[in-house]
Amino acid sequence: MCGIGGFYNTNGGKTPVSSITSLWCALEDRGTHAHGMAFNWVNGDKPVVYKKVGAANKSKSIVKKYLSGKNLRYVLLHTRFTTQGSTQNMFNNHPIVRDGITLTHNGVLRNDRQVFNQLNVKPLGEVDTEAINAALRHKGVKWTSEKIQGSMSIAWIDEKDSTQNVHLLTNGGNPLVIARTFCGNIVWASCLYHIEEAGFRILSHFNALPYKQYTLQPDGAIRSTWISKNRKMPNVNTWHSSHSNYYGNYDEESLDWDDMDWEDLYYANRGATSSSSSSSGGIVTQKKKGSKREPTNRQKAASNEWAYSKSRGWFKINDVDWY
Repeated sequence: MCGIGGFYNTNGGKTPVSSITSLWCALEDRGTHAHGMAFNWVNGDKPVVYKKVGAANKSKSIVKKYLSGKNLRYVLLHTRFTTQGSTQNMFNNHPIVRDGITLTHNGVLRNDRQVFNQLNVKPLGEVDTEAINAALRHKGVKWTSEKIQGSMSIAWIDEKDSTQNVHLLTNGGNPLVIARTFCGNIVWASCLYHIEEAGFRILSHFNALPYKQYTLQPDGAIRSTWISKNRKMPNVNTWHSSHSNYYGNYDEESLDWDDMDWEDLYYANRGATSSSSSSSGGIVTQKKKGSKREPTNRQKAASNEWAYSKSRGWFKINDVDWY
């Protein structure tokens, strides 16, 4: 088990160095054997990668040194709990860089060696995560999500796509939360409490749905697409005993209800209102005729007129066409 997180600057504002540093340190509850980050500036060619053995708190000064100012586009954060591959071999520590892909991973794979054999490529290190990089490059995201066995929540940059875009995906084996701040920026982490404890002011958040790829782009939108016909409930648990109020709870208010097929699958025979994605990337709610009732929380989550934060609860917002 490892910790993943990150920040994507959409408004060109000053980098929240303190909150990013706090997020990195908060992720230590999921691993302290090694830590790393990958960051890129606005219009940067390739992400810059930093790794070090030990806990993330050893590198607090690095965040301030390299990420301060207004030119940061994004940063991917990782804290490692070692399961395969020595931390002394820096290649094994995240972010993993291979085949033009820079990637952070939370989870444990069961068939990484078989994947390399199927792809007919050789591993460069010992860490299981490397198989994800190779699979993404040689077979694509659909094959990767369906053929790799084990738990997998990942964030990655693909140099053949755009080094200004960040991709997020989970297969449901590990949690992954995506949040929008009041400033319009985007934050993600293994668990919601990681983001809250880091001090980010959260406008809204949701648990990423398994087998759905989320792409963060400079225009501020979070675009998503199903990359497989597989469906699975998201993992919203946390093992951390000090956050027992999050443990084992299925929070349907924080799910990403932007796909009608998924809603119909889960809410079959419950008489619920369906929703679908709009062309602008937002969410359009299909209301029942003659209904004047206050929308349910699930309907609010599916609407582009409402947002949710822990401090404010549900509230109406205007002209929001992204998560």
